[in-house]
Amino acid sequence: MDYSVDLILKYPLINIKSTEKSDIVRIHGKIYVHHKYFAVTLHQITHLNGAPKYKLKSITNVKSKSTLSKIKNALSTDVFRNIVEVLDKMNEILLQDTDVKHLEVHTDIYRKVIHEYSEFVKFFLNISTCELKEDLTTICVAVTDSKPRLHSVEIAVDYSKKSSDLFRISAADLPEKDQAILKGNESLIALFDTFIGQLELLQPYFELMETLDEHATILDPDKPRKSDAYRRIWLGENISTIITVDPFNIYERPDIKFLGPDRLIESFSSSLNENIGKWVYQENIFQGILDLLGLQEFPKKDTATNQVNLLVEFGECSICFSLRLNNKLPEIICTNQSCEKLYHNQCLYDWLVSLHAKRVFNNISGNCPNCEKTISCPLMN
Repeated sequence: MDYSVDLILKYPLINIKSTEKSDIVRIHGKIYVHHKYFAVTLHQITHLNGAPKYKLKSITNVKSKSTLSKIKNALSTDVFRNIVEVLDKMNEILLQDTDVKHLEVHTDIYRKVIHEYSEFVKFFLNISTCELKEDLTTICVAVTDSKPRLHSVEIAVDYSKKSSDLFRISAADLPEKDQAILKGNESLIALFDTFIGQLELLQPYFELMETLDEHATILDPDKPRKSDAYRRIWLGENISTIITVDPFNIYERPDIKFLGPDRLIESFSSSLNENIGKWVYQENIFQGILDLLGLQEFPKKDTATNQVNLLVEFGECSICFSLRLNNKLPEIICTNQSCEKLYHNQCLYDWLVSLHAKRVFNNISGNCPNCEKTISCPLMN
């Protein structure tokens, strides 16, 4: 009788491997007994008459010497037809010694997970890769949408029985609000179908962000993810704009902020103020953003200068002398036209606090570290 299916269902964390000696098979992994995992290693020794014998090499979490003796005695005296019967016997002994009358096993859940996974792979044809982890706790899936774009998602299996939702999405590169929508489900197919539905709803959002990445010089994020609903775009020497969109209402006018000295920001702010009332439903969102800024196209930085980042030539943060701090570019620029040094918000805040600078509402103000003219930055949490 083939016991392999029974082994997978009852003890999915047990592995069987051959050794250099042809008559010895190594069996190792974990068994679950009453909310506790026991790591075990056994050797299966095949005698000349074909009868297998089992020898315990190691087991963890067994504190009682009597329990260990019972297991060893059972292996040496009892007759077992296969490894499943051996593990069942060990389970029985461990259960008795934990003074628990009922053994909580996950056999039914294992069977459901394996069945759901098998049906899931057959159902979705656009899956690029799919893997069920060896311990049956995680399913990793990569799927392509209609463009096609590749999306990765991690699905966790909940064995706690605290909820009827056996499957839930534990990680996905989607906007934050979207991840909150994707709740657990007892059906793997139904859960993933909801995920696919959200991907379809977000297609205009993905399209816009890809267009911005293609036609503008992106300063931040350094490596945009699908969950990043903003772009900091280079507009010229020492000036940039942060454009933030609502992934779930892509046709709503985006939030636009400018970073740079006032003399450079002024013309862009004027264009934005003039055009902001003209925003209506936009068939071409990208063109609508250009119209708001009064641009025909985004300026592109000449990459022939062989520079890693676009603000380097203007100097990194004039306090920490680095370009990125916690993956953020300098956000504060001194308004003194003869200075215009760049600072990370955190660096400037720490500097001003050390000088006991004044707090005015939600800002802190003091002297610029470079020119000593007045400079301010938002308070840090």
